[in-house]
Amino acid sequence: MKNNSTKIALVTGAARGIGKAIALEFLKDGHRVIAIDRNVMNDAALCAAFPETLWCKELDITDGAAIKALPTEIISRWGHVSVLVNNAGISPKQADGYSANIFDTTDAEWNAVIAVNMTAILHMAQAFLPGMKELGWGRVVNLSSLAGRTKSISAGISYMATKAAILGITRSIAAEMGPFGITANAVAPGRVMTEMSMTAGADANQKIANALPVRRLGEVEEIAKAVIYLASDAAGFVNGAVIDINGGIFMP
Repeated sequence: MKNNSTKIALVTGAARGIGKAIALEFLKDGHRVIAIDRNVMNDAALCAAFPETLWCKELDITDGAAIKALPTEIISRWGHVSVLVNNAGISPKQADGYSANIFDTTDAEWNAVIAVNMTAILHMAQAFLPGMKELGWGRVVNLSSLAGRTKSISAGISYMATKAAILGITRSIAAEMGPFGITANAVAPGRVMTEMSMTAGADANQKIANALPVRRLGEVEEIAKAVIYLASDAAGFVNGAVIDINGGIFMP
């Protein structure tokens, strides 16, 4: 599959932030894009710019039955998904704005984070890998986090545990699917300027930026560009890898 116009990319958590930036990069690169989110993307300008190649769909990725039915709907309209980007994730906060510590983490939080950050990736893989096998080509890119690579100063145990687990899920897909022309890789962003990170306030974010060797926070476009590379033909020999994009705060 050398012609990007034939490629169909599905991006979860695409209504804002990193997910929206990833969807836009795929559109600019000539892909058809299914932008999945529990809230429909509310960007009239973007929808108007890509009326034939952007499909915004409201879907709760914790709904296993809805995910299972999704490939048939997409195939009937466009064809097989060849690029799957599992970007959606949650990091619950308490009333004071901080993540729960070990003793305050409830079963409800733990189960909710696992459902979104881990189980949904499994269900997405089960739904779309068969189509990629039929095509003989596929790319899976999973969004992990700096919090899944080393100790986070802000994330709680549920988020850190699931973002670390995503790396194992990625390696499993990479090992099993490699023989079928399908690669799986992960991107692990550090602190990036998004609506979510901005809620911490300017002072907190400046303190984080000052601790980074590059002395600034990341941009969503920088994460999106890495995803586009991993989804390309040029990245065919990159499989089971993790790309750390964190300004140098973590150097494995």
